[in-house]
Amino acid sequence: MFRSTMKTVVAFMICTVMLAGMLPLNSQAAVLWEEDTLSSVYDPQGNYYTYAPTIIRDGNIEHMWTCHNAEEGVFRDHIYYTKRVDGIVTESRSVLPPGASEAWDSYHVCDPTVLGGKFLFDGSEYDYAMFYLGNDVDGVHHNQIGVAFSNDLEGDWTRYPNPIVSYPNDGFWGVGQPSATSVDGQGHLLLFYTRGDPEMTAGYRIELNLRDMSAPVIGEPLRLTVDGLKDLNGEQDWFNNFDVTYDPSRDRFYAVRDVHPFPSNVPGYITRGVQIVSIEGSSVWGGGGTWKVEGTLNTAVTGFPRNHNAGLLRTPFGTLPEPDKVEVYFADSAEAPNLIGEAEFTYDIWRMEGALNEANPVVTAEIANMSKRHLSVLALVTDLNTNVTELQGITTWRSSGFWIGYRLFDEEGYLLEAGTAYKDRVKADGSFTIPVNMPNVQVESVKLEVYLLSPEGRRVTRVAGMIDL
Repeated sequence: MFRSTMKTVVAFMICTVMLAGMLPLNSQAAVLWEEDTLSSVYDPQGNYYTYAPTIIRDGNIEHMWTCHNAEEGVFRDHIYYTKRVDGIVTESRSVLPPGASEAWDSYHVCDPTVLGGKFLFDGSEYDYAMFYLGNDVDGVHHNQIGVAFSNDLEGDWTRYPNPIVSYPNDGFWGVGQPSATSVDGQGHLLLFYTRGDPEMTAGYRIELNLRDMSAPVIGEPLRLTVDGLKDLNGEQDWFNNFDVTYDPSRDRFYAVRDVHPFPSNVPGYITRGVQIVSIEGSSVWGGGGTWKVEGTLNTAVTGFPRNHNAGLLRTPFGTLPEPDKVEVYFADSAEAPNLIGEAEFTYDIWRMEGALNEANPVVTAEIANMSKRHLSVLALVTDLNTNVTELQGITTWRSSGFWIGYRLFDEEGYLLEAGTAYKDRVKADGSFTIPVNMPNVQVESVKLEVYLLSPEGRRVTRVAGMIDL
């Protein structure tokens, strides 16, 4: 049903790539989240889970594939197809169950990504390839990546019998979480995936030509750089649970990825947020480069305690549908102490849009009437890309070793946030900047208290006042 559309998309891709040669390459964009676009996509009732979506939209029809259990309360992964028409789910069913006994994918199949092209397999030509994770054990190891083919996005899939990217049964996680972008609209493509081995967990890309499956061409894997990836604490981060699209108008690859660290409460294996990052095309082809953080979708944006395993809306060929926005589909989850039973059975799919803006938007909220002789609080500065808020001020106490901390209270005086006191943040001119965790509550204003401690830990001075959120 997508064949005529695919011809149009191929022509569009060729024209867009030609146009990209006339545009300034490597221009960057930042994500400005549009709060009113947050909406539920698919919420299976009962003890079912759904996550790791890949999505293609055709007019008013959305085609989505997810990792899903088929038997209520049972942890065994199938690949489900979910169809939405005008935003309403009209069907949801298993289209790729685990393989036959003794097959390499006989226990779990998960993490689908669907790509258009021309793929000749076993005497038939197919319009679509689905890459997926599979394993043959009741556990989280010996994962490998396979491929199946179809001529109908709504239909069943014909499996290629062997893994496309294999991994030995050495007790480690293996390879999986595939994502793909087309190079030529045919069978030439880039496959991105996660590898977890004895050395590390990392993201890779591999060049494939699957035009003729009797002689598939499989290149050497290239490990993706992690330069520029930052976790929620500003520390070096890594790739896993990531999905990639290509924007030919900017010659940049965009990825949505789980951002770490993992939380300390249950579930301790699901992240609080996902992050949009991008990098120039040459770094994906040749290695190196630096990722740029474009936006972070976390609790502060969605209100959900966990946001994870996301996918980007894509064309059938793995490109960004519109150069001026991204649409993220992600799974949420409950967490302790508000969690009854298994966290997986609280997973459902949500979506949110973000406008791509060529600037790095920073919002500065000046703070008045929070000043004493030795301490003044001046502003709260929020980076809308990273959702990081910082407190700025100035003090006359400029000796080394002083500590600066803050606390946030609601209007009734209940403590909402108590930030760590930060040492050696006062610069030579007396100015200071410290990060602030904004409260995850629906209030219009809070009481902010900022205090200065001596190197010995004694309070030197404090200032407080009401601020609007």
